[in-house]
Amino acid sequence: MDPEGHLSAGPGAWRQTGRVATGREGHDGAGGSGAVRVSGNRWWHVVVLGAVFLVGALVAVTATAEPWMKPAALSLLAAFAVFYAAVGRRGLDEKRWRLPLAATLVVTIAVGTAFSPNMAVLQCIGFPLLWLLVPSPRLGRPIVACAVLSVGTALGFFVSFGGGIDALMQAVVIEGVSLGLGVGIGVWFTLALRKGDENTRLLAELTAAQDQLAALHREAGAGAERERLALDLHDTIAQNLTSVVMLAQRGRKRAGPAVRADFELIEEVAREALTETRSLVAASAPVPVDGGLANALDRLVTAFERETRIRIATRFEEVGPLPRDHEVVLLRSAQEALANVRKHSRAEHARLTLVHTGSGGDRQLVLTVQDDGRGLGDDVPPSSGFGLEGMRQRLALVGGTLKVAGVVGGGTVLVAAIAAAEPARQEESGT
Repeated sequence: MDPEGHLSAGPGAWRQTGRVATGREGHDGAGGSGAVRVSGNRWWHVVVLGAVFLVGALVAVTATAEPWMKPAALSLLAAFAVFYAAVGRRGLDEKRWRLPLAATLVVTIAVGTAFSPNMAVLQCIGFPLLWLLVPSPRLGRPIVACAVLSVGTALGFFVSFGGGIDALMQAVVIEGVSLGLGVGIGVWFTLALRKGDENTRLLAELTAAQDQLAALHREAGAGAERERLALDLHDTIAQNLTSVVMLAQRGRKRAGPAVRADFELIEEVAREALTETRSLVAASAPVPVDGGLANALDRLVTAFERETRIRIATRFEEVGPLPRDHEVVLLRSAQEALANVRKHSRAEHARLTLVHTGSGGDRQLVLTVQDDGRGLGDDVPPSSGFGLEGMRQRLALVGGTLKVAGVVGGGTVLVAAIAAAEPARQEESGT
């Protein structure tokens, strides 16, 4: 039972970030049962006290076997009303008050029926309340509670009717019908609520899956656009900058001492712009994952070494088949990380690993890129740049995480991790 007055019954639990109400609560401590959430408990309070008032009026206007029985029944009814108003109503809001309220309800109806048969009318609220106060995933506990109430009320009828075989038969018939209806309606109501809870949970899962699919589609579209821009940069700006470098070199050779410095400056600026452009192309260009993630990473490393002269040591564990989106996200993360090494680190060596960590349900597939460069300076904070932020967003789409940190002694380490289910055979290679 939550503190907002929501009653529970039903097995298992369902929780989701953002407080999506699914009608399921966790196991309660009394019997390991869940609970069906029922909002609007104040209306239950109105119904209970209204039923008590109506039964009191019915008892007051009808005769009893003995004169003292009517005051006794009314006194018992009044005591129950006071108990419910003062303390017992918390049984609908707080788990610790469920048993006292259920016991008081059974005793009031059973003993009150012995004083006046009209007190048995309280069973119309007694059976539903017991289904709420004594929840069970297998329906056993509320059925037993209803049976106890029915037996107690039958004994009350037996006493009220003066005993004998006729009184016993009447009590058995009346309570047999009452118990059958109470249990039947309770079972139907509980199963209907559980089905509604399950439908709500499935709807929440479907909505989350649709949101994730939409995000992946957006990411795929953004990736295709990045690839198109990379090709455009390579075919236009990079080629033009190469031409500028060559023209500056030729002009420097032909120019006199007065303007040679200007040509050297033009060449230096053009080379820096060309390096930046090539970094953008390398970070955005498509790298196929055909043949598995390890092979794709190996091709990426080979191309990176050829272009930058930075030596990279690799270690790839056998990861087996992975979902396509996981492969693409990890490959893009490696691509972006190496682009940052090229652009910011001024490193001579780097290391790229793909390994499993943890065990069982906590098992993860971890991609690590570490360099021996200048590390994280004030101009390169770990959360800056569209590259790292985009990497975080891509990893988040598949439930992954990203960590970037400086290395003692110089350098930077980037760690991208996603959940993994299959154990792997380790394979190590170095370049």
